[in-house]
Amino acid sequence: MNRRKFLLGAGGVAIALPMLDVMRDKRARAADSRVRRIIFEFKPNGDETDARFTDLAKDDYVLGEFLAPLQSYRNDLLFMHRLNKQFDNIPLLERPDRHQQGGSSLAPWAFGAGDFPVGGEDRTIGYVLGPSADYAIGDRVIADNPSVPYRHLVQRVGDRENHIWNLSAHAGPPGQKNPVIPETDPFDSYARLFAFLDSGKATDAIENNLAMQKSVLDLVGGQLRDLQGQVSYQDRQRLELHAEAIRDLERTLTTTSGAAQCRALELGAEVDAYADDSHVQVAQIFFKISALAFACDLTRVVNFNWSGNTSQRVYANLGITEGHHDISHQSDGAAFELVRKIHKHLWEGSTMLYEELLATPDGDGSLWDSTAIVHWNELGQGDVHSTHDNLVVIAGGADGYFKKNQLLEFGDGGAFSDFLATCFQYMGFEDVQEFGDPRLSLGDGPMDDVVA
Repeated sequence: MNRRKFLLGAGGVAIALPMLDVMRDKRARAADSRVRRIIFEFKPNGDETDARFTDLAKDDYVLGEFLAPLQSYRNDLLFMHRLNKQFDNIPLLERPDRHQQGGSSLAPWAFGAGDFPVGGEDRTIGYVLGPSADYAIGDRVIADNPSVPYRHLVQRVGDRENHIWNLSAHAGPPGQKNPVIPETDPFDSYARLFAFLDSGKATDAIENNLAMQKSVLDLVGGQLRDLQGQVSYQDRQRLELHAEAIRDLERTLTTTSGAAQCRALELGAEVDAYADDSHVQVAQIFFKISALAFACDLTRVVNFNWSGNTSQRVYANLGITEGHHDISHQSDGAAFELVRKIHKHLWEGSTMLYEELLATPDGDGSLWDSTAIVHWNELGQGDVHSTHDNLVVIAGGADGYFKKNQLLEFGDGGAFSDFLATCFQYMGFEDVQEFGDPRLSLGDGPMDDVVA
């Protein structure tokens, strides 16, 4: 069966099929259990380093207040504490301010000339001069697996503007500025990834069906049922999962925010993707899209951002009235209490991604078993804009590659870029011994101490 087969319905609407066994050759099917995925998940504005843990013992660490939502997942977590990004090794004129540099940490390169102001200095700077890890890993994936259509998915919640403070994905190549614009509207992303839009007529058909509270699956009539009768039991399960995920996404898009928001999107599933109070809903939809894209083998790399760095989101749902970035600049006890509250809320949001992966079958297990989720932040301690004491958390089964249920204390040592080289190794690219500007590396190659 052709990999690009679609079910066609009224109005020219096309529903992409998931990758089925019948579409693969025997060699590809045998390799299924070795497929690994990676998600880079970003939280903004730094945190409070002393509040991360109440006990730093390697095996008996105790999570602090804002990391507490991770407690039930700790058997599949690795905490990398006080990891240094080594930015000070690059001359001042080649690096921007801490927010700008930290927000581009997945692309560990120097910066070129440009017109963006540098905080607290009388000079300007441009974008980073090289690719980010998500782009470069995805490039290697599609080079080795031409049937995987998307290099990576890049998603950001709540901000439609694009500039040096909120772009974390970069295409490079080394020596060139080339930022990647993220998806910010989950329904547009959903439509693009699953080939729902072939023409204006198709748009009208989808809009009409969603307005009538019908699923886009209804447009294909009995074709999906007929196909299920021609494939194996395992493929039928994949088709059912695909259909359930589509219906689940549609229910989320059309019902979670009420009828008023159902009119805001051009495709009839109105969600104000840019309102502060919809950030959890938008993130959850992106998480569903990512899990579905993994299940269909549309991509193996995701770059997800809860916001851009310097995020000024107002978390009214937490009773907060001031912008996050402004709060993060303050050093008093009341501000740190709010910082902890915001980060606890975002970590609770991250567990929605965990549950999506755990609930999505993959081989004999779930997507959780074959995925590494790399949680990172542009800063360590937010109020002093530090980058030598960063917290990186690896979540997920990751095919058993990384150590689990441990806290590794780096004591302001190590190098984030060396960890990114380790991510290439995890994804099967063992020839990659360093990634980024060598001045940001310790020169020791990938970080063996995080590998099981």
